[in-house]
Amino acid sequence: MWISLLCALSIYAATGVEIWAGPDLKNSAGQLAPEAEAKGIAGRTIGAASLWRRAKTGQAELHKTKTDLLVVEQGSATLVFGGAIPDARTTAPNEIRGTSIRGGESRKVEAGDIIRIPAGTPHQFVLDKGQSVAYFALKIAR
Repeated sequence: MWISLLCALSIYAATGVEIWAGPDLKNSAGQLAPEAEAKGIAGRTIGAASLWRRAKTGQAELHKTKTDLLVVEQGSATLVFGGAIPDARTTAPNEIRGTSIRGGESRKVEAGDIIRIPAGTPHQFVLDKGQSVAYFALKIAR
C-alpha cells in the first residue's frame, strides 16, 4: 500500500520535482488512523518530509538545528509553543523531548493551517479525548 502511495505522491521524482496531491495526503492521513488510535501516533516518510497522525497528546519537543514547517491536513489540536521543557532529555543528537511545556503560548490549529516552528523552539500538540490531528511535516536544516 505505501509503495504505491509513495509512487503516486512523488511521481515526478525522477526530474527532481515532487508533487504531493492534496487528496492523496488526506487519504493517507485517514489510512494512518487505526495505527494512531492504537499507539497514539503514526507516521510515514514521504521523500524528505513526513505525514503524521496523532490521536493523543504528544511529547514536548525541541529541534536544535531544524525548523518545522507543518501543514494541518485533518482534525485539530492545541499547539503549545515557546516556554521551557522542565523535564527535558536528549533523545537523539540535537533533539530534546519531555512531557510538557511550562510558560508557553497556546493556539488552536485546524485543517488548512500552516505552522512554522523555528529551530530551538519548544512545541507540543495537546489533544482533547477523542480528538485527532493529521499533518504534513517538513524539517528544514538551519
